[in-house]
Amino acid sequence: MQHKIFFRFPLGNSKRVWKQDNFILSSFQGKGKNKRNAVENWKESGLNCVELGWAEHDEAWEVVRLCEEVGLDLIFQDFSEFGGMQQWHRDDVRSDTMAKDIAHKLKPWKRTIGYYVWDEPYKDDQLYETRRQIDEIEKEDPERLGFTVAIPSYNGIYTWENGEFPAYLRRFADVIEPSVLSLDYYPIGIEGWEKDAQLDNSKMWLDLEMMRKVCREKKVPLWFYFQSYDLHKRGSGFSFPMARMMMYAACLYGAKALQNFTAPSSITDMEGNKGQYFYEFKEINGEFAKLGNTLMALDNKYIFHSDDLLQNPPDTYKEGLSEDRISDSTILDGTLASRTSIGELHDEYGNKYLFILNRDYEKANDITLSLKGQNRIYLVDRTDGRQKMTNENASALSVHLEAGDACLFRVQPMSEKAFTLEYRLDK
Repeated sequence: MQHKIFFRFPLGNSKRVWKQDNFILSSFQGKGKNKRNAVENWKESGLNCVELGWAEHDEAWEVVRLCEEVGLDLIFQDFSEFGGMQQWHRDDVRSDTMAKDIAHKLKPWKRTIGYYVWDEPYKDDQLYETRRQIDEIEKEDPERLGFTVAIPSYNGIYTWENGEFPAYLRRFADVIEPSVLSLDYYPIGIEGWEKDAQLDNSKMWLDLEMMRKVCREKKVPLWFYFQSYDLHKRGSGFSFPMARMMMYAACLYGAKALQNFTAPSSITDMEGNKGQYFYEFKEINGEFAKLGNTLMALDNKYIFHSDDLLQNPPDTYKEGLSEDRISDSTILDGTLASRTSIGELHDEYGNKYLFILNRDYEKANDITLSLKGQNRIYLVDRTDGRQKMTNENASALSVHLEAGDACLFRVQPMSEKAFTLEYRLDK
């Protein structure tokens, strides 16, 4: 069988210098009483980046040195130097020398790939100050990312209930012009979450859809923060499949980075030792490390959900609901079984993929999809990232998925000659 090589290219806002080469798996914060243990355990778990959200001076520089030593990328923040969190910021760092000074200090540290400028700016003055700081940083240190993250729709001001979240997210993207568009959403145990309904009624899906739309409009990569333990302390009975489902859900929408907000409480503990889900994350991070090269080459074309998701939504939810219909697809047909979601992803060369998710994070499901016409099916193997033909003449695709799990397949019409493929980065 012929093997083809396709090139993929760095991603990012055309109005910014920094571009993303590879799939990112990150933690938030450099927490852990024993920083060396924490950083080494994050590295062993398969994370490839540490974010220093909310970091103070001594903590920040200790983690900078440790990441350089162990070989982990880092997005730097030091609240004594720059940046902010929602309404909080330092008024006395608004000088023209701020960016020059911090760029000079970071120059020797090659694993530091960016600056964590602002966490969840949402008022106009915060958005414009975030833009100013990112612009200054880019001028002094153009090869590093100026990073910020939008606030989710449960912020109490810009919500789906009052219909103001879509305008906020677009304003965030228009004012700041971020290199990537990142959003956090932590649905398990949040007010209104119901154990039996799982995430059937969650507005996380609305936020992801809005992210997908704005990322298309701005032509920027989608990054997504997820939770990995009972963050809201409501006795949710948090389990690893919940985290797994959120990770895969984001990738259905085209995510190019998965940001583990609560890594210091799941991959590690607050001492820096291996945490309760260390080995589970080591396995799944390893899988995403293999899938990541393919995912970096793909864009979301369609998103499809079974009918049991967000039933009878109010009118204010309209822009957060996908308008995609299975009839739009050239490869998928029929209807979807309960708690099934599909991302149809395409590369720029016309190759088409189905990312199939079992949204049920409590039990496994056997899922069968009807396909249009006869097709070859190739599994993108999570153990090595290679594509392997699993069916050479199929009108349906069947898969067994564990709770919250997903699989990625390439679907090729029989009218084409069979071939496997891989992607290679070009610049």
